[in-house]
Amino acid sequence: MTYSYSADVNVPQDVMVDLETRGTGPGCAILSIGAVAFDPKTGLIGREFYSVVSAASCRALGLREEAGTMAWWAKQSDFARAVLGESEASETTLEQALDGLTRFLRAHGGRPSVRVWGNGADFDNAILADLYRRVGQDAPWQFWNSRCFRTLKAMNPGREPGRTGAHHNALDDARHQAIWALRILRVPAEAAQ
Repeated sequence: MTYSYSADVNVPQDVMVDLETRGTGPGCAILSIGAVAFDPKTGLIGREFYSVVSAASCRALGLREEAGTMAWWAKQSDFARAVLGESEASETTLEQALDGLTRFLRAHGGRPSVRVWGNGADFDNAILADLYRRVGQDAPWQFWNSRCFRTLKAMNPGREPGRTGAHHNALDDARHQAIWALRILRVPAEAAQ
């Protein structure tokens, strides 16, 4: 898959990631990865990445499935819970999904400059960094370019945009969070000069 942009577009170097998981921290199994590029200077929502991850590949790595998280999933909408079955049926291994995310992040500045945003300093980014280590790869971003969207939105209450897409779908959540971050971070053209 290609993630290129036309020559007249500055490639966004901020990427919002969202995971759907079977646990609440590093070492947990994941169901899916969603990512959306965005540019706070221009307001551009860029390319997107989505992958459902094979449950079998997570189990083969010994990743845990937490009873409390699974009980939480049982209370979610039918649409949201569909990812549980999709993950059981998926043939995309965790390593393949991470390779896809790596290509996506490289197209947005890669390890030297891409800024990866997650909804919680100890959640999305921390889980992803742990998963990369488990498959023998370096995370495709510098640790100092890890960003916490949960902190940003807590410091800017009342800025959430109207919701589109399904709650607890990794791509829909990443897109919603990217739009929300833009609402907070967008630098007006006159202030950027």
